[in-house]
Amino acid sequence: MQQIECKRHAPTVLALAIAAVFGSPAALAEAPDAPATESKAEASQAAALEKVIVTGTRKAGTRLRDSAAPISVVSAAELAETGASNLFDAMTALVPSYNSQSVGGDIGNMIRSVQLRGLSPNHVLVLVNGKRRHNTASIAADNGPNQYTSPADLDLIPVSAVDHIEILQDGAAAQYGSDAIAGVVNIILKSSPSEGGLSLLIGQHGDSKVNPHREHQGLTRDLSINKGFALGKDGYLHLSAQVRDHDFTNQTGADLVTTRGFGTPLVPRSPSSEPFPSRISGDPKSRFANAGVNAGLRLGGGAEVYAIATAAHRDSESWQNWRTPEKAPAMYPMGFSPLETVKEDDYALTVGVKGVAASGWRWDLSSTYGRDYMEIGTEHSVNRPLLRDTGSSPSVFYCGSYTFSQWTNNADFGKSFDLGWSAPLSVALGMEWRRESYSLGAGDPASRYDFGPDGFLGYALSDAGTHGRRNLAAYVDLGTRLSPQWQINVAARAEKFSDFGNTVNGKLTSRYEVSPTFAVRGTVSNGFRAPTLQEEFYSATNVGPTYADVLLPTNSAAAALAGAKALEPEKSTNISVGIVATLAPRLNVTADFYQIAIRDRIIGSGVLQGAGPNAAIVAHGAVLDPSISGATVSYLTNGADTRSRGVDATATYSSNYGALGAVKWSAGLNLNRNTITAIHRPAGLSPAAASAIIEATPKAKLILGANYFNGDWTANLRATRYGATQLTVVDPDTGGAPYHTNRIAPATIVDIEAGYAVSSAFTLSAGVKNLFNRYPDKAVAQGYSHAFVLPSFSPFGINGAFYYVRGGYQF
Repeated sequence: MQQIECKRHAPTVLALAIAAVFGSPAALAEAPDAPATESKAEASQAAALEKVIVTGTRKAGTRLRDSAAPISVVSAAELAETGASNLFDAMTALVPSYNSQSVGGDIGNMIRSVQLRGLSPNHVLVLVNGKRRHNTASIAADNGPNQYTSPADLDLIPVSAVDHIEILQDGAAAQYGSDAIAGVVNIILKSSPSEGGLSLLIGQHGDSKVNPHREHQGLTRDLSINKGFALGKDGYLHLSAQVRDHDFTNQTGADLVTTRGFGTPLVPRSPSSEPFPSRISGDPKSRFANAGVNAGLRLGGGAEVYAIATAAHRDSESWQNWRTPEKAPAMYPMGFSPLETVKEDDYALTVGVKGVAASGWRWDLSSTYGRDYMEIGTEHSVNRPLLRDTGSSPSVFYCGSYTFSQWTNNADFGKSFDLGWSAPLSVALGMEWRRESYSLGAGDPASRYDFGPDGFLGYALSDAGTHGRRNLAAYVDLGTRLSPQWQINVAARAEKFSDFGNTVNGKLTSRYEVSPTFAVRGTVSNGFRAPTLQEEFYSATNVGPTYADVLLPTNSAAAALAGAKALEPEKSTNISVGIVATLAPRLNVTADFYQIAIRDRIIGSGVLQGAGPNAAIVAHGAVLDPSISGATVSYLTNGADTRSRGVDATATYSSNYGALGAVKWSAGLNLNRNTITAIHRPAGLSPAAASAIIEATPKAKLILGANYFNGDWTANLRATRYGATQLTVVDPDTGGAPYHTNRIAPATIVDIEAGYAVSSAFTLSAGVKNLFNRYPDKAVAQGYSHAFVLPSFSPFGINGAFYYVRGGYQF
């Protein structure tokens, strides 16, 4: 990962201190017999800084070293060196402000998302080649940092298609529209007309520390391929594909229901007396295939037609809590564990044409359509009321579906005007029209009957529906230099939404070069995030063996009985001030201090009980198991104002030791603190809802890395220090108070990989992620069965070490 370098070099005492972080001050010294030629480490660092970026600026030809906004660039090679088979884990390993929860609950365990600067995944905008990516159709309804989010799913883009990723760590709603409060992730696809490659990764986790069974250790097999072809004289067609198979992991503790039955054994025979029958805590099983196309062809008159396409299919399965034999002795005399399933189809297509007019205006007209469809099921289960009333019940249920589609049309124009200033005035303007649609489909009759099958209740007819909205936006973006040292950019954007009205946002960005080796930069902006259609209209009933929680659609009459009001957009104010410095030859440092204030933040209400919630359950049409002791409702609300303050800092350095090889050193730090500044709900926020906002992500994350090059050998060493994290959760028996707090102490995770180039085209590598097999601290609240020994919100996962080998072939 690279940041920004100033133009000349000036050694300082501070340079020695920073170099010491990388290993020792000697890292600043060249080997006595170091050759004059540039090492691989130096070449890699220099090439990254000269890379032309397209994120955070609309000025053509902007280099990373000259950016006025804090941007990180991650190359395809760096992604591969992490040993990750998906973009979530690879980016988490490389970017300090980037976090991704690896384990969730229910459907949230099968759909992952990204956080920047400790904010919600909904606050990150994802682009592909600068075009807005559609969101996932699902919503993560479980408690934690990803609660009630429906972001774009990066896992549905082939890793082999990625050339590099640009991460704008700054508010950018005035440039890109809704969602870009924490930042923007812009995935740039490969466009070579000839190059290609194939890679294979095989790996798995070691033995669990909390579960004695060895049959599920997350065996992962991933095959990726990409190849470019020439289209005519000046065109390209780059094809990519990826297939991956990932097995379950099992970190479930002993189930106290089976060993004590909360007092006595329920059935004195195996496997109910087996203390580890449950498999609910761990990775889901997934089988996955996707493909990508990136193509461009020059036409006459300087115009170019282009197309971007991705398509993916994913099957996922996730175990639920173990049910004791008395639940359905006729079908499962030894007890059973329901299995939630998701079958997903996702695709996106962009077509466009761009060029330069005779007047000098650059123009780009494009249309992007994306759709995500998810089919939800439950297997190895039973509908007990149906079995009681009819004498039979299926074991496999279709529980419903989610569909989300997004159609975005853009017209973008730009030109530079020479006004006799220190630099031309860059002018960019354009319009965007977008239509979104969200559908929730009802389950089959057997899944909806009475209180439904164990594990996942089918969506009711009252849940089902199709909802949509449209919005129109216009923007202008101006940039120039007021003096040779002073760069300034101004952006404004106005949008009109069909469901809640208008919004206007602006941004001011500036960079001043104090000297050739030192610059200061800063931004001030306001932004917004429109509530997703999933947030407005999703509803579900989450059923456990002893409790049920009904999540009501916020914009419904039933939710109004419980105190809900229609959702409004979130509004933000972003301030960032930073420095960019070259402290010694090849020693580049950045530091950016930021504050993000969000008003009317959309959060969960927390679980509610009483007469109003009970009336809401009846009005919603939900039917619950009469044996359930705790029935609660919840909904989404503009419940709080929050403030995030922190710092992002990076440092890079390259050393050339001659015959001993070369090293590219890196360090990255994110410090972040979230606070709630106001609460808008009269009853206040529950401790669980508040904790998910301010405590569920690390307050500090430090990444130290060293990439070693010596002839045909490479080695990568990375240490990531996570700060303390905690999450307050509801009581597993009541669904509410008393609340319990799970804490994870600071931990250092070490990753290592060594590689050898067998030939100029073929490489072999082996590595370990989480070398020292670190696990998070055990949870205090471990669920009603006490099977959730490890907290799912752990920023470094719950599966311990991962051992892998990978091979690559370039052609």
